[in-house]
Amino acid sequence: MWQTHPRTKGSTGYPDVVRDSEHFRSDRFLGASYQSLPVDQSEPRICEKRCLGVLDDMNNWAGPKYMIAEGDTYAKNVEDETYPQLVVNYVKLAHLPAFDEDWSPILRAMRAGDFYVSTGEVLLRNYAIEGAGEKRAFTSEVEWTFPLEFVELVWGNGSTVDRKILSATALAPLGSHRFTIPFEITGKKWVRFAAWDSAGNGALTQPVHLR
Repeated sequence: MWQTHPRTKGSTGYPDVVRDSEHFRSDRFLGASYQSLPVDQSEPRICEKRCLGVLDDMNNWAGPKYMIAEGDTYAKNVEDETYPQLVVNYVKLAHLPAFDEDWSPILRAMRAGDFYVSTGEVLLRNYAIEGAGEKRAFTSEVEWTFPLEFVELVWGNGSTVDRKILSATALAPLGSHRFTIPFEITGKKWVRFAAWDSAGNGALTQPVHLR
C-alpha cells in the first residue's frame, strides 16, 4: 500500500499524521504516489515541493519509503493518448512477465526499491552506489531528449535534507552521459539521485538507506 495524492486533495495532512503509526512503519507501506498536482511551472523539478518533499521527509521519519508514479486515466476516447501525459515507473527485472505468468517479481522489486520514476524525457540506463567504507560514489548513465539542466545527489540525516547539484547545461540535447558524484556516508541516513532537464522533466532513483 501507499499514500495517494500525499498532502493534497482528500489526502491533505497525510502521510504526516500517521508517521508514527505501526502501519506506516511497516515494510508493506511502500511510500507515496508521484503525480504533478497542483502544477507549478516555476519549479525546476516537476512536483518539487509536494512530491519530492514528502519523499525526503518519509525517509527521514522511517525506513525505506518510495515514490511511486501513478496516473488517473478516467474515461478515454479512441483519439486520446495516455503515455505522453503519464509519469511512469521503470522496474528492474530479469525479464518482463507475460500477462499469464507470475507477477510476484514485480512486487518484490518494488518493495526492494529496484525501480526509478521518469517523466519519459530523461532515462537512467544504469545506476549504482560504488566504493566501500566511508567514501562512496553514486554513478548513473543518463539519457535525455531536451537539454539537460542539472543532476543531483540528495540525502537526509534523519531530520534535515541536503543535496549536491552538478550543472549539465554544457551538454547537448539528445545526449547521454555517465555521471559520478562522490560522497561520504558519515552523517547521511539515505541518498538518492535525480536528473532534470530544461523543461523540468526528470528521472529519480528511490532512496537507498546506508545503515
